[in-house]
Amino acid sequence: MNLEKMTSYIETERLVLFPYTKENLALFNADLPGFEREFDVLYQGEELDQLLKSFLLKLEKEIADDPDNYLFFTEFLIVLKENSRIIGSIDYKYVPKDGVTEVGYGMNPQYEGHGYMTEALKAFLLFGKSLGIKTVLAETLKENIKSQKVLKRCGFSFLKDDGNLRWKTDIS
Repeated sequence: MNLEKMTSYIETERLVLFPYTKENLALFNADLPGFEREFDVLYQGEELDQLLKSFLLKLEKEIADDPDNYLFFTEFLIVLKENSRIIGSIDYKYVPKDGVTEVGYGMNPQYEGHGYMTEALKAFLLFGKSLGIKTVLAETLKENIKSQKVLKRCGFSFLKDDGNLRWKTDIS
């Protein structure tokens, strides 16, 4: 893994989280093998289906349109230090309004059950606090018990069930 080329990365005991920038996301979208060589990583994250590819193309434009706030809505790739594998991603979904934003995350199921997402989310919440975020919301599907457990381990409280389950934590 080439940390020197990663900007604004967050490091934990077992992970590195680094954000897509305008430049590295353009490379990822156009030439994944080139991206892997540039950062000395191997992508094994969420399946790159048409929905995710479309989202990443849209994200590339959003980052270009709002470079001052991109850390509040770009994806941060989750990389295992031990083998430089990208195993998932985490993000804030929008620029905070009155200190409030929402978190989202996803991981390759092959890497679930090892505490990686809990470790990533705890670090990401601390990062958010350093950016002035005060409250973080989250949403899970009712059947996504694993994600609900991650949120509980990271201090989230259940808010309501409106078809999906809504969660909240204060980090200020």
